Amino acid sequence: MNKSIFAIVLLAILGLASGYLWADENSLSIKQKMLMPGPVISGHAEYETQCEQCHASFDKTKQTALCLDCHEDIAADREDNSGFHGKTGAASRDDCHTCHKDHKGRDADITGLFEGTFNHDATRFPLAGGHEGLACNTCHKDEKVKYRDTPSACVDCHKDDDIHNGATGDQCETCHVDKNWQSLKKFDHSTTDYPLKGAHEKVACASCHIAQQFEFETTTCFSCHMSADVHGGKNGTQCENCHSEKAWDEVDFDHSETEFPLFGKHQDIPCRACHKSGEEAADAPTECFGCHGNQDSHLGRNGKQCDTCHTSKKWNDIIFDHDRDTKYPLTGKHKNVSCTQCHIGAIDDPLPADCASCHKADDVHHNSEMKVCGMCHSTESWQATTLFDHDFTSFPLIGMHRIAPCQSCHLNNQFAGTDSVCGTCHTADDVHKGSQGNECSLCHTPNAWNPWQFNHNTQTEFILDGKHKDVACESCHKPNSQPKDTSKICGTCHQSQDIHGGEFGAQCDRCHSTSGFYELFILPGEKSL
Repeated sequence: MNKSIFAIVLLAILGLASGYLWADENSLSIKQKMLMPGPVISGHAEYETQCEQCHASFDKTKQTALCLDCHEDIAADREDNSGFHGKTGAASRDDCHTCHKDHKGRDADITGLFEGTFNHDATRFPLAGGHEGLACNTCHKDEKVKYRDTPSACVDCHKDDDIHNGATGDQCETCHVDKNWQSLKKFDHSTTDYPLKGAHEKVACASCHIAQQFEFETTTCFSCHMSADVHGGKNGTQCENCHSEKAWDEVDFDHSETEFPLFGKHQDIPCRACHKSGEEAADAPTECFGCHGNQDSHLGRNGKQCDTCHTSKKWNDIIFDHDRDTKYPLTGKHKNVSCTQCHIGAIDDPLPADCASCHKADDVHHNSEMKVCGMCHSTESWQATTLFDHDFTSFPLIGMHRIAPCQSCHLNNQFAGTDSVCGTCHTADDVHKGSQGNECSLCHTPNAWNPWQFNHNTQTEFILDGKHKDVACESCHKPNSQPKDTSKICGTCHQSQDIHGGEFGAQCDRCHSTSGFYELFILPGEKSL
């Protein structure tokens, strides 16, 4: 027998034998029984006798098209480049039988899916966040449901996790992200009837949506913040008239539209500093004393018109013009003293205008006759240079006297009757010990003790010439003697130098000149010795 014919016959016998094991002999034709390699999977069982559903006679290229005719969802994926069969390279272009081989029995798995290496990114539901680590059967629980038909909406899997109990609808992804339930993404509240601004942007959802309430009859400030109303309802329910959504303490109310515009420090103080709790806003005082009575250091003595002297910038900024509004202009140090230093009583109590009345404690002179302080002192300082002009007295100050302090001559702050004789003040400086009298100015000047101005030739009867010009005063004017008592006779001073032993008398100038004892001169008419 020809080998080819034998092989065909053998295959037919084997096919018939096997066919009897898995198919009703009446359901398959002889041809089918001879050519079918084995039973199809249970899903294709109803088409097992209809080979033409999957096969075209003598043309394998048409098999994929026949598959897609039945599997329309797969065909759509390929057409739209979506899903696993549209995104995955081989699955999107190769023939179906490349991966899916049938006729391996009713229970055969012809999908070829291996969960350990399957890339979920190629599906309509890429895994991200908390989904990445989940086991496949966490979502694909029902074996009767195809993988591709597994529900992908959040609520399909997480309905039991919905703490809102359906109050916010099924679109969980509107607020939540797939990382975890607690990681919320910013819900666009502007899509609602209440856009969030200011501090509202940062509050937790549950702060307003208590007990999962998302529908409100009213969205006014007062409906949420009634418990935070420090006014106790006194200012009405229109919170937005004063407050902003940025913060309660940032008030937008324009006080300039009231009868009391805010200036200076009033702009920085909180409302409740003037508008006390439980009081109507209109009841707040508008007079300074109404709020600042307890700060009145004058204790009411100066009346209640605080704004006459003070400004709203701060209490210490005084606007009262003492030079313009009083008869006592403030100069020098008076400009900086506080009002209460002079105005001990009420501001309108009469005050003395003389220096001594206020500065009695500062009077170092302690002289009741000296009350016109302004003759010597200025308002710049007690220690400032005296204004008193000594040139208008009987003793003008010149030389060293000009820089001497007043108390050098005016002892014990006594000014009237001060002696002007030099010796009275300069007794301790008198090297003559009183022998030359008290009229020091006859020889000395006020510039210093050393310079002296006495002219012996014009002020005495004894002209100094020759050697007499250079001798010191005390050579002739002995201590404890008066100048007028000094002898003019040569021998009185030159006795010790008289080599004649007094033989020619004491009138040495008859022979000698003042140029020297050894320079003799002969008077006219006398013979030379």
